[in-house]
Amino acid sequence: MTVISAALFGTDWWQPALPGGAELLRECAARGWTVVLTGPGPAGAPALTVADPGGDPVRAALELVDGRPSHAVAVAGSVRDVRAARRAGVPCVALAAGPDTDQELRAEGAVEVHRDAAALLSVLDDSLLARPRAFGPAGAATGGALNG
Repeated sequence: MTVISAALFGTDWWQPALPGGAELLRECAARGWTVVLTGPGPAGAPALTVADPGGDPVRAALELVDGRPSHAVAVAGSVRDVRAARRAGVPCVALAAGPDTDQELRAEGAVEVHRDAAALLSVLDDSLLARPRAFGPAGAATGGALNG
C-alpha cells in the first residue's frame, strides 16, 4: 500500500502548484498499490481516505486496510509527515514541495527526496514506489533490490 499525506496535496492535486500530483495517484494505483490518503483528497482520486487520521496518520492509514509497515511506503511533504512514517515503521519518500529542505527531510528519515510529484514520476521505476511486488510475499522484510 502507499500512504500519501493529504496535507501535502490537500485539494490542490489538480492545480499547477503540484505538478504530477494526479498522475502520481493514478500511476501508484495502476501499479497495484492500494493508495490511502491521510485526509480529504480530491474527488474521483483512485484512493481510500482516512477521514480523521488524528496525530498518527500513517498508522491510521495502515489500520484502514489492515496493512503492514513492511508492505507500505509513505509519501510525505513535511518533516512532521516523515516523522509519522518513521514512528509507524514505514519507509518514506518525501516531496520537497513545502518549506522543509531536502536535508531536513532526509535527517528525519526520508529514504528519497524529490522536488515534487512530477520529479518522482520521472524516476518512479527506480524509487521505493516502483511496484508493490518489490516487497515480496506477505511477511517478507523490506529492503533489497527494487527492480527484481
